[in-house]
Amino acid sequence: MEMQKEMSAPLTASHILNIAHRGARSLAPENTLAAARKGLEAGADMWELDIQMTADGELIVIHDSTLKRTSNVREVFPSRKPWLVHEFTLDEIRLLDFGSWFTEQDPFGQIASGMVAESDLASYVQQQAPTLGEALTFTLEHGWSVNLEIKEMSRNPDPEQVVKKILALVEDFDMVDSVLISSYNQAYLAQVRKAHPHVVTGIRASKS
Repeated sequence: MEMQKEMSAPLTASHILNIAHRGARSLAPENTLAAARKGLEAGADMWELDIQMTADGELIVIHDSTLKRTSNVREVFPSRKPWLVHEFTLDEIRLLDFGSWFTEQDPFGQIASGMVAESDLASYVQQQAPTLGEALTFTLEHGWSVNLEIKEMSRNPDPEQVVKKILALVEDFDMVDSVLISSYNQAYLAQVRKAHPHVVTGIRASKS
């Protein structure tokens, strides 16, 4: 990731930052508060999360543009294919289980290797996708930092509003010095820098 300027405290570091990508996603379901907690326990300098926007304009922490990989949306809403995030309201997404797929698929083999406790596995059932506000609350409460990655939202009915909504939340939480905002879409980053030049930004090298 190419940094646009030097990071400000507490993001200033003289060493390579250890960032928990989507939280500690090999130990817990990605982009959940459970994964963030595991990243914190592992000693990561900060965590990274992905931002999408719901049909009713709420900011939600989900990586994919669809809900099918990391939730049980196909069982709960079988007729809503292709299950695009921006076609669901926050209340509808709240009905979904974002944890059980991890225990069933063991995507990184960590469950099989004994690295995930049974008590943790039990707690992952019915994990919800947090709102950005909930993710910022967790980060603030633990004196941590976070990389907010804005996903591509050109298919969303109102994509230009996402940057305004993100910056408003960051300001409300007084976390300007604790966030790094990144994206593959440089237009989003230009909006960030124009509206709030003190926020650290980073260009993603790929859309992953």
